[in-house]
Amino acid sequence: MTSAGTIDPAAAVVRDVAAEVASLSGVLHSVTARLVEVTAFAIESGATSEAGMRTPAAWLAWRSGLSPEHAGQIVKLAKVRARFPVLFDAFEQGVVSADQLTELVKAPEWAQRQMVEFAEIATVTRLRRAIRDEAFEHDPDEPVGEREAREPADRVSFGVKEGRWRINGNLPIDLGRRVEAALTESKDRLFDAGDRDASWSDALVDIADRSLDAVSSRDRHRSWLHLDADGCATTTDGWRIPESIAKLLTCDGTVAPVWERDGIPFSVGRSQHIVPDRTRRIVERRDRGCRVPGCTADRWVEVHHIVHWADGGPTDTGNLIGLCPKHHRMHHLGQLGIVGNADEPTGVVFTDARGSPIPHSHPPEPPGEPPACERPYEAPPAGRMNYDWVGLGWAHPNALRRRRDQANDWHRD
Repeated sequence: MTSAGTIDPAAAVVRDVAAEVASLSGVLHSVTARLVEVTAFAIESGATSEAGMRTPAAWLAWRSGLSPEHAGQIVKLAKVRARFPVLFDAFEQGVVSADQLTELVKAPEWAQRQMVEFAEIATVTRLRRAIRDEAFEHDPDEPVGEREAREPADRVSFGVKEGRWRINGNLPIDLGRRVEAALTESKDRLFDAGDRDASWSDALVDIADRSLDAVSSRDRHRSWLHLDADGCATTTDGWRIPESIAKLLTCDGTVAPVWERDGIPFSVGRSQHIVPDRTRRIVERRDRGCRVPGCTADRWVEVHHIVHWADGGPTDTGNLIGLCPKHHRMHHLGQLGIVGNADEPTGVVFTDARGSPIPHSHPPEPPGEPPACERPYEAPPAGRMNYDWVGLGWAHPNALRRRRDQANDWHRD
């Protein structure tokens, strides 16, 4: 209020903006819930394998324009949607956001109603801190096998995100300590060698370098293919392989010619790459990963001859294109068509198994009327939270029943 008793216009604007944000947030959460529902149906029906998409998340990112990270979040929610009806009902009503729900589904299924109540007073950051397995008192009658199934699986993931290569892992304590000891040994070794500023990242790279240096000749790991002048391809032990597989392997492999006289081999020539290293570097820099629309693969990319090398296709950059192993194999099995000039940004046409063109992008449809939302989103309080309170009441009903029975037995005694 001003001194004259009138309403401060700035405060009124803030109130209007806050109400508008709450209203739009409720609609946004409801719309996202519908997207999760449709994605779940797409996964179940097999629609996400369209155009040979590597994962449902890749398909959704291609179809919707979402980032790979956001699409992955939607897919994760879609896969557990049927297990958490109470949580997803709140999601559809706009009561909780997608980010809140991502944390809420980490709780056990029996605690859904408690989680909805907790979400009303907890931000995403607080949910991340509070929802962990030790915060719940599980069913004491639960079979041991199901209890063990809740334990996190061993995993290591890595890749490029936001221009940086990242690695993340989840291992049992004993194995993790072993990795930690190896990193410590490597860091100490670098320090003793004179690198006083050696970091943990330096230690990790040092371990990788020493592992690769320990590999001797890699020829023994190669699969050898024998190509005759008439196009027949066989393995070393005489098995004939399909022409499609032969073309796949000769796209980006190594050739060691075997010279024959009167049908008798007498000499083996020096190994030669079908795609020279210099040309490969040009293609890799140009394509920066797999060129198939919607594919996000950018590692272990193979260089493919659009007009096959076995059919006389030149090893020129316009006839070479980067493909991930999956799409490379799909092409040679007749499930993905590729024609055009790869040197032009949109000069290559991809077709699916039916011969229909695969578009490079999907422009969004004009929005219609947003779905009705039962109530605006209510932001949780922003004050401090005592995490000692978290978990009070997060006990399985069977655990509470057992406590009451024990208390009654004690009173009777």
